[in-house]
Amino acid sequence: METLTRTPHDATLDLPDIMPDECPVSLNRMTGRPDTLSPELAKVFNAVARYFSLLSDPTRLKILHFACRDQRSVSEIVEATQATQTNVSRHLALLHQAGLMHRQRVGKRVLYWTRDPEFVKTCCHACAHMVHRIESDGTLQENWLERLEVR
Repeated sequence: METLTRTPHDATLDLPDIMPDECPVSLNRMTGRPDTLSPELAKVFNAVARYFSLLSDPTRLKILHFACRDQRSVSEIVEATQATQTNVSRHLALLHQAGLMHRQRVGKRVLYWTRDPEFVKTCCHACAHMVHRIESDGTLQENWLERLEVR
């Protein structure tokens, strides 16, 4: 089976090879471009855009980073992100509605934790890729990669 070409930057992140038959997009074998833009494919692109839009806010990334391994209360998340409680609550509600965060009331506290391990992996890969691009001497990259440990 043939794998898609990766750049040298991607190779250093130890990402899995992407197989053409794993992609929901039907690709022309000669050009490597999509054959058609069907209504089904348009639905896929819309869903992927919504999925990735959740990564478009630094506060949401901070929340996901802080709550990716353990249950965290809203007050812990507020303290860790240094955002206002209103702002954190708004982002938590959005992430919960999108199905990416679990929440559970325990007494007066509400605990949140990540629900979708694949989304966490996507965030970790994106962060690791950005670290690689902005840190030329590798110090920041090593520290981040140790902390991210994609599971």
